[in-house]
Amino acid sequence: MFRQTIINLWQLWDIIYFLFTRLNYVDKGKNIFRVSVKKYRGELIQTADGAILERGDWYVQLHLHNVLLARLLLQSSAREFGWAIMLRRLISSSLPALIRFINHHPQHNEIQVILGTTLLYRNANRLGFEVSDISNPKTRWIKSLTAKCIFLLCHPNGLREMSGRKNDLIPKRVFISKKRLNQFYGSGS
Repeated sequence: MFRQTIINLWQLWDIIYFLFTRLNYVDKGKNIFRVSVKKYRGELIQTADGAILERGDWYVQLHLHNVLLARLLLQSSAREFGWAIMLRRLISSSLPALIRFINHHPQHNEIQVILGTTLLYRNANRLGFEVSDISNPKTRWIKSLTAKCIFLLCHPNGLREMSGRKNDLIPKRVFISKKRLNQFYGSGS
């Protein structure tokens, strides 16, 4: 009951947050991703297949729709390790719509890289993504604090998991080239 109340309050905050950011739904209510297409301001990133992201380039900033995820996990019977399987399925099933969204975006010709920051990077390579550390300590600390709060709300056993995995809960960057995303998930787009 307490968790449901917190998620309801979070949902209200999320509506306000969404209105004041440049987030877009990939497929509202059906997709675990929301994205922002914008100009990059970080350090140079090069993917294994040669795509380069440097300051001023258009890219897709990838966000998990965490409130939706928390609601789905709360409603499901997924507990302990089942939540990870459910999450992987949600992400896998959302990636084809993500590439369709990108391929139909007005900047689709300029977008070469999709980039996100997450605690959920351990199996990202199985989905075609590459993983790297966040080099800026200040950015890493802020993203870590935010990600841990979200983890507490989303994970079925958040507090217990956090206390047992303190050193594992450091967010990393996950990224993939648009070309590779198309190769993995673009059929039928």
